[in-house]
Amino acid sequence: MARIFAISDIHVDNLNNMYFVERLSFKKYQNDVLLLAGDVTHDLHKLKSTLLLLKKKFKEVVFVPGNHDIWIREVDSWETSIGKFHRIIRMCKNINVKTDPFEVTLLDNTTVWIVPLFSWYSTPEEDADDTLYIFDPSIKTPKRDLSNKMWMDHHYCVWPDDMTETPAKYFGDLNSDRCDVIYDAPVVTISHMVPRRELILADSDDNQKTSEEKRRRGLTTLIEGRQGAAKSFNFTRFAGSQTIENQLRQVGAAIHVYGHQHRNRDRCIEGVRYISHCLGSTGEQQKGLITGMDEWKGPKQILPSPSQ
Repeated sequence: MARIFAISDIHVDNLNNMYFVERLSFKKYQNDVLLLAGDVTHDLHKLKSTLLLLKKKFKEVVFVPGNHDIWIREVDSWETSIGKFHRIIRMCKNINVKTDPFEVTLLDNTTVWIVPLFSWYSTPEEDADDTLYIFDPSIKTPKRDLSNKMWMDHHYCVWPDDMTETPAKYFGDLNSDRCDVIYDAPVVTISHMVPRRELILADSDDNQKTSEEKRRRGLTTLIEGRQGAAKSFNFTRFAGSQTIENQLRQVGAAIHVYGHQHRNRDRCIEGVRYISHCLGSTGEQQKGLITGMDEWKGPKQILPSPSQ
């Protein structure tokens, strides 16, 4: 019988983040399940070693690749990001890291289904109906909007020449079979990308948590309207897709775990609890933009409720 914990965006190429993973207890989580919502590293060898390390600490590890995981950094590589994604999935199966739906019995003797959802974002140019884009009035002209130049996926993601559909549709279609199943217990879904616009924007509770984190670090508690983002960058172009929301609703998710945005959330919307618990970058941590890590000292417990 297990507890379920969540974390994402551990970015172990950052030495401080790797140390964070290494110092997680080998005893505390031995009967538990970790939901790892993407963005570990672009380095396949390091990805494998990190997943194996986490497997020693947790009974089960569930992983959905993020955008950083399928970057192609080798100049002479002939591989595409689609090919690398499938290589990662095969690797996960070989080392017994979960990428398919499976059932978990919790400490309170109830059961839940974990349903991984592969995902990508839709830009407004690719699919105006699927995108989570929010117009930013502070970036009024194309000259001032440097989002596409600053977004590293445009430099490191390599798509097949014969790919006719958008990445968001490609990855969404991979979930078709698992979304057609009627699950016989409550469902927890997990994706890397963001499923709803509302989750991108901070609410009053999020701002309060950020103020407390800044105060804990001895920083000014003034909350920036852009949540620390560069002035010429609009993250919502690359945040997620409506497809994720449609699919988690299709399987009847009670909880959805996601990552990608490096701003942590725990919010109920229309009957679903949405949780992001991103480790993020050292710079974001030092600026007090990553909340909850000091409280949990690691992954966040989502089930059973810690109060139980």
